[in-house]
Amino acid sequence: MKVTLSAIKADVGSIGGHTRPTERMMEEVKRRVASQVGSMLIDGMVTYTGDDIALLMTHTHGTSADAVHKFAWDCFLAATEIAREEGCYGAGQDLLVDAPSGNVRGAGPGVAEIEFDRDPRSADRPAEAFIVFTADKCGPGAYNLPLYLAFCDPMHDGGLLLNPRMHQGFTLDVIDMDYKGDSGHGDKLIRLDVPERGWDVAALLQNIDRYAIESIWSRFKPEEQVVSVSATRLHNIAGKYTGKDDPIAIVRTQGIFPAPEEVTEPFLVAPYVTGDARGSHVMPLLPVPINTAVNGPYCHPICSGLALSMTAQGEFSRNVVDVFEGPAWDEARRRSQEKALEMRKQGFFGAAMASVTEIAYTGLVDTHKALEPEFRIRADITNGAKAPTAGAAAR
Repeated sequence: MKVTLSAIKADVGSIGGHTRPTERMMEEVKRRVASQVGSMLIDGMVTYTGDDIALLMTHTHGTSADAVHKFAWDCFLAATEIAREEGCYGAGQDLLVDAPSGNVRGAGPGVAEIEFDRDPRSADRPAEAFIVFTADKCGPGAYNLPLYLAFCDPMHDGGLLLNPRMHQGFTLDVIDMDYKGDSGHGDKLIRLDVPERGWDVAALLQNIDRYAIESIWSRFKPEEQVVSVSATRLHNIAGKYTGKDDPIAIVRTQGIFPAPEEVTEPFLVAPYVTGDARGSHVMPLLPVPINTAVNGPYCHPICSGLALSMTAQGEFSRNVVDVFEGPAWDEARRRSQEKALEMRKQGFFGAAMASVTEIAYTGLVDTHKALEPEFRIRADITNGAKAPTAGAAAR
């Protein structure tokens, strides 16, 4: 049975600033999803991370299905209307077009989707296990380091050495998020095999504001997609800063793929990512439980993870696991807070602020332009002009 797993996420309004959606918003989206289970959808659930509402759905319509994407869009529109009624901040913020043509890719919401065979008789995938990661206050490259460590580095993923089927490596699709195409459309991607091209992958992924992993595929079974990430730039769509890109990702686990602990372990690093307040700072990623609001003393980039199983009919297991709950992650959160405090001590100077590429979509560039006419060219005193002597200076 071919099953499609679709995870679609958007910020369409939140309480008292960029914190979390209201209960009415969540209830309406949950009601709409429940109404489609058993008809258009096999199964569905709704969560939030910070101010983003995430729809997780299974169905048989394939990836980029117009009906499923339009349904998600309509859910976000309904939540937007409630946000406006309740006076929430940023109502409809991530809905960047009046109506998407077909699917919602390029219209604002983040989309991660994978289609696969759900077959309990399969020798390689008799069970289907996966994790959905949802991030808020983050640039689209927020998963670059965790995914690199999980799929390219045996220091963090022992399965690359111990599992013969994983030992064959993976194929990574990396997208150049700055590319807009001749007509403002189109994607520019490169496909690299690891471990052979691991250093080339690293050379790209270090620039988390331009390059991001979009998908990962098994080399043991090349038709099997392991990872899907929503790697899009909202400012490339809107032409101005409209909020951070807040990626969502699906990572299939176990069997011929990394185990859940091998996928989550790299998040202990709490990597520095672009994001934070106004999307223009560099701060460590903070792993938090699902349905966590943004309410810290600064706008910490946050990420939640939900582990699920799937029945032979494509339904979610009745229970889920919050992968960032528990005492180990309490310690990770404490360390992330320490890293954040040290970075915030530096304020807006140097590496504490986002790259020039990012601040080009903020008001800071307007200040630079306004100051430009006040600059003056000074003659080079080493080119024909004489510097004053010590005696002359004394007189």
